[in-house]
Amino acid sequence: MTRRLLRVVLAEFDVEEGAAVALGRLLRDDGVEVVYAGRLDTVDQMARTVEQEDPDILGVLCGASEPEGLADAVPGVLLFAVGNGPSGFENAFESLEDAANWVSGVRSHTVETPSDRVR
Repeated sequence: MTRRLLRVVLAEFDVEEGAAVALGRLLRDDGVEVVYAGRLDTVDQMARTVEQEDPDILGVLCGASEPEGLADAVPGVLLFAVGNGPSGFENAFESLEDAANWVSGVRSHTVETPSDRVR
């Protein structure tokens, strides 16, 4: 199965709910399919959301802390974080615009790529 749009799930961790809406709008305007998950308080909640939504990328807006062990909980999914807190993420950004630009760069490599994950 091929997917025409890059699918990104946006979640908030340790920030006020609604913080990811502006990033979601930037990505949507750039032609990315965005699933807004809202505030998720545990790594388990994020992993279950990823399992249900089958995204190409999971974006987490972090506050002072970050979800530890998330990369192990969602293998095969690219991760990025936005925030000023600690950054154990390989792809971490301080601004929404930087994150949106990174996703746009990933998009050119994944559109029309078959999904290897089972729905």
